[in-house]
Order: sequence, then structure tokens, then C-alpha cells
Amino acid sequence: MFLGAASPETVSLALPISLLVAGLIMIGAEFFLPTVFLGFLGAVVSFAGIYLSAEAGAVTCGVFGAVFVIVLALEFFAFRRLLPQTGIGRAMINVSSNEGSAVPAAAGYAVYVGKTGKAVTVLAPSGTVEIDGALVEAFSLDGFVERHAAVVVTEAGSGRVTVRRAR
Repeated sequence: MFLGAASPETVSLALPISLLVAGLIMIGAEFFLPTVFLGFLGAVVSFAGIYLSAEAGAVTCGVFGAVFVIVLALEFFAFRRLLPQTGIGRAMINVSSNEGSAVPAAAGYAVYVGKTGKAVTVLAPSGTVEIDGALVEAFSLDGFVERHAAVVVTEAGSGRVTVRRAR
């Protein structure tokens, strides 16, 4: 009966088209609503439309499947690329940067590698050191380091530096 049994002139595609469109709309709405059910239901409804389109022939079914994949890809593109640029998208998605954050990037501490500073707090093995007048979180490779001891920065990490006692 399916895949070519009926001619396209005798088969009404109103129901398969309606199901495909309704399913894609439900999947699109899933991006805005915090539920898994709507997206799953949209996929089931779309697949039902694709399945029913097979009654009109394999080519029609293939076109329905291709339309589904293309529109779904466009929905994902719109959600990932275009939505964050709109006012509602910025309100929905946490768009932030590291600028002015409490934990600077590792590149910001790279300038301290090889420099000597002093322990402001006890390093056991973590604490605070002063390097070139800046207070920096540090991790000691030597374990315990007394307060006011001289230290040398050996590497820069994310949000802290690694130090050894100055020899």
C-alpha cells in the first residue's frame, strides 16, 4: 500500500503536511519552554507526518524527510546564532565574559613567571603572595611556606600562580 501504491493525485497530503508543520513548531517552541515533553512530542508528530507522506510515494516521503532535517537544522542555527543577539535571547541565555571577573585568565599571570615575591600569608600549600605590589593567590610546590618568606613564581595557572621558596 505504501511507497508507490497510490498515485500522488489521489492522495491528500493535507494531514501529513499539517503534522510535519505542527511537529516542527513544537520543536521550535521547545527552545523557549523548559520542558522535554514538547520537543519529544514534536518529533513524534513530525515523524507521523513523514510516515503518512509515504502513501504518496517514496519521492514525496523523501522530500518530507529532507524538509524536516533542513528546517530542524535552521531552528538549531537560529537558536544558537541569532537568538543570543536579540533582547529576549540575552535575557534567556547567560552571556558573560571574563572581563573584570574575580578569577583572571591564566595569561594575565604569565608576566609573573620567574619573578620573586613574598608570602603575605602562610602557604600550606595555598595562600596569598605579593609580586610586584599585586596580591596573587598561590600554590606552593614546597608545601608549607612561612609568612614573609621569599618565593619565586614557577608557572601561571587559571586564577593563581605556582611558587617555590627562593633559594
